[in-house]
Amino acid sequence: MSHDLALLQLFVNSLVAIFLLSIRSGNLISNRILAFYFFIFNLDISNFVFIHFYSEHRNLEMLRNNVSALLAPTLYFYVRSVLYTDFRFRIRDWVHTLPFIVVIITFTPRFYLVDDALKHLVNDNLHPSFELLFVQISLYIQMATYIALIYITIRRNRLTLLNSYSDELKLNKQWLSHFMTFFMVSFVLALIRNVVKFTEFQRALDVITPAMMLAGLGFSCWILWQALNKPELFKGISSRLEAVRFPSVTQKISTNQAVAILAKLELHMQSQKSFLNPTLNIDTLAEEVGIAAQDISLALNHHLGRHFFDFINGYRIKAACEMLVSSDYSEKTVLDISLDSGFNSKSSFNTAFKKQMQITPSEYRQLHKKLPKTFQ
Repeated sequence: MSHDLALLQLFVNSLVAIFLLSIRSGNLISNRILAFYFFIFNLDISNFVFIHFYSEHRNLEMLRNNVSALLAPTLYFYVRSVLYTDFRFRIRDWVHTLPFIVVIITFTPRFYLVDDALKHLVNDNLHPSFELLFVQISLYIQMATYIALIYITIRRNRLTLLNSYSDELKLNKQWLSHFMTFFMVSFVLALIRNVVKFTEFQRALDVITPAMMLAGLGFSCWILWQALNKPELFKGISSRLEAVRFPSVTQKISTNQAVAILAKLELHMQSQKSFLNPTLNIDTLAEEVGIAAQDISLALNHHLGRHFFDFINGYRIKAACEMLVSSDYSEKTVLDISLDSGFNSKSSFNTAFKKQMQITPSEYRQLHKKLPKTFQ
């Protein structure tokens, strides 16, 4: 069963990789990195398909196994390339290949350069050598470190977006969390499999291995589905924006300056109603009011305790509440009101409205219809 699932996964992964390399639209760097990831992944699971070939070529079998040290860095670079439109490989990025080089060096003296009889002594699961244990433990520490780094990167990116945009579509990176969830399931199953492999309970591999293959297959199919159906999700921001918008605890402005900025913003919102622009961002607002975008971000974050996204949506929801109870808007639908108040979709409007008002827009309108006019 493991052989059949691995063969199917090799086919699907190859299909995804070819598709990613062939398309000329979207983020080409991201597509190539992800294609490379699937290529490495295919090498990692190819031993389930080409069993006899690898048994006759032990050095290639070990090299195939060692290549897995490149999986975590490749995934990390893929996430960065999706989040940042100006992502480019730099010379210093080659440092991420060091784990792979260390693994190769570790196995060279007593495996790559010796005969098959000695190779077996080093690669014995029931009596694992120092090299085997060292590499296995190191690779899983490496994987866990990169996963933590990826989640930190995603969180930092989201905070940057919250501090820069009022457009909910810009924040739609939920698919990346699902992406990492799929990967985490595969990672945990692979970890359990490799731990069991060194114990007396190796028969459990008959269950764990197919489960790992199914998780990997689901991961590959999900990536293909996202790439085909939601290409707009793969849009990022400039990394330079993060350096400006991500508020540091060391960056501060005085209370008097913050109060003055917030007062000027309040006056501007009341008079110009900039929040009605569904694509309003902090740079546009900064230009309108004549205040540096970074100062606006610091005032909102450190003195008001809100992100730019929530700050603008607060005005939009207030305007929507007035429209929902106004007789002038009684014939308009909730969708019409959501668009008139600055939101670009009914779903984002409902989510933001319920978060602030604790009820849906429809419930709010219905509730105020029942109240006497003196209470409205």
